[in-house]
Amino acid sequence: MTITTVMRRQILPTTLAATLAGLLMVSGCTKQTNEDTNADATTQSEVQSTEATDDTTLSAVDKAHTDRLMISYANMAHAAFKDSLDTAKALQAAIDTYVATPTQANLDAAQAAYKIARQPYSQTEIFRFDEGFVTPNDKRAIASVDSWEGQINAWPLDEALIDYVSDTYEGEYNSKDNIINSENITVGSVKQDTSTITPELLAEMNEIGGSEANVTTGYHAIEFMLWGQDTNGVNEGAGNRPVSDYVTEAGQCTSGDTVNEDASICERRGAFLKAAAQLLVNDLTAMEAEWQPERDNTLRSDLMARKYDNGLRQVMYQMGSLALGELASERMQVAFVTGSTEDEHECFSDLTHLSYANNARGIQNVFNGSYRTVAGKTVGGYGVKNYLADTGNQEAAEKLAADFIKVENAFNVIVEKGEKEGIKVDQMIATVGQASKQGISAEEQNTRRGWIENAITSLQELTDGIENAAKAVGIENLDADAGSQF
Repeated sequence: MTITTVMRRQILPTTLAATLAGLLMVSGCTKQTNEDTNADATTQSEVQSTEATDDTTLSAVDKAHTDRLMISYANMAHAAFKDSLDTAKALQAAIDTYVATPTQANLDAAQAAYKIARQPYSQTEIFRFDEGFVTPNDKRAIASVDSWEGQINAWPLDEALIDYVSDTYEGEYNSKDNIINSENITVGSVKQDTSTITPELLAEMNEIGGSEANVTTGYHAIEFMLWGQDTNGVNEGAGNRPVSDYVTEAGQCTSGDTVNEDASICERRGAFLKAAAQLLVNDLTAMEAEWQPERDNTLRSDLMARKYDNGLRQVMYQMGSLALGELASERMQVAFVTGSTEDEHECFSDLTHLSYANNARGIQNVFNGSYRTVAGKTVGGYGVKNYLADTGNQEAAEKLAADFIKVENAFNVIVEKGEKEGIKVDQMIATVGQASKQGISAEEQNTRRGWIENAITSLQELTDGIENAAKAVGIENLDADAGSQF
C-alpha cells in the first residue's frame, strides 16, 4: 500500500548530487525503564469490545499480541498529548503574565516554558502520518493527526507576514504591511481584515494565499513572537527580541531598534501572542480528547476498531515516515545539505537539537512500548520490540534494538553539544565556506557537520531493519514516506 503524505514545508533547491537513499528509523536519547505492563479495567474493556474488520488470518495468540501493542500505543498517545496540553497551558500562563507585565524576568520565564512545552509535543510526532489509514467519520471531531498537525507545528514560517524583520530578510511575503502593524493586509490576491487579532483570525490566516510558508499559528509562531528573528545566520546566538517590543506605554514601545510613537503596535503584538497561545491550547485539548479511552467516534476508537486489519501497518508506517521522510530528510538533510538556517526546525530559539532528539525519542517510545511522562510516570508496557519477539521474530527485534543504540548515541552527541557546549544546530549545519567567515577552521567545521551527518547516516542502518521487521510480520512494501531525497 503506497501512501502519499503532504509535507508542510518548502524544499530549497540544491545542486548537491549525493543521495542519502536509505534513511529510516531513529531512536531517542534516553532509555525507559520500569515499564508498566499491567492493563487496567479500561484497557481490558477495549480488548473485549473491539471487533476487527478483517481478522480471519490471525490466531487467538496473534490477536492477544496485537491487542497489547495497540492499547499500549493508544495509551502512550494519550499520555503524550496530555503532557503536551498541560505544558501548553503552563506556557499560556507564562505568556499572559509576560504580556501583562513585560519584564526580562517574565520573558525568560515564557521562553523557559516554551522549551518545556516543546519536549513532550515533539515526542507526539510519531503519531502523525495516519491520514491514509483512518476511517472517514463525520462524527469524529478530527479527521486525522496528520491533517490536524499543520495548525500546530507547521514550519518554516515567513515571519515578515507576522511582524518586523531585518532589511536583509528574503521571503515570499515582501510587503511592509504585516499582521502586527496593519489592520488590513493583502496576501497575493487575498485581502484580509486584521483589525482584531483573535485565535479565529490566526486559524483563518494560516497558509493564507495557498502558501505553506504563511504560517500564523502554532508553536513556531509563538517561538517567533518570543525570540524574534535570528539574524546571526550560522554564527552563535538565537533571536533577541527586546522586552520593549511588548511595552504598551507611548514612547517606550519598540519594534526592534525602532521606537514607536504609538504603543498600539505593542498591544497588537501582545494580542497576537496570547491568541496564538489560546489557539494552541484549544487544538491540543481537542487532540487529547481523541485518545481518551471509552469514547466513541475518536481516533483511538477508530484504531481499535481496525487493529487486526491495518493497525500494525499504521504503527510501522508512522515510525518509518517520521524517521525517514520527516526527521532524516525534511528536518535534517535539507538543512545539512544547504547550510540553511531557515530550514532549522527551531530557528528562532536555537532549540533544534532538542526537537531532533525528542522526535527520535518518540519513535523509540513506540519501539520499546514506553513513554515517560513529564511527571515521571511510565506509560505503555508493550512495544514493537515485544511484538516482534512474541511473534517469533527475535532476531529482527534484536537488530532494531542494536540499531537504536547507534542512533541514540549519535543524537546524544547533538544534544550534549547544544546544551552543554552551546554549539547549536545552526552552527553544526554551516558549510565550511560559511563557517570560515566566522573564523571557524575547515577541520573544526567538518567535525561539527560530522555530528549531524553521523545522525543521518545512523538512520540508514535502521532502514533494512524496519523493512525486514515489517516483512517478517507479513507486511510487504511498507512504503514509508521518504521525504525529499537529493
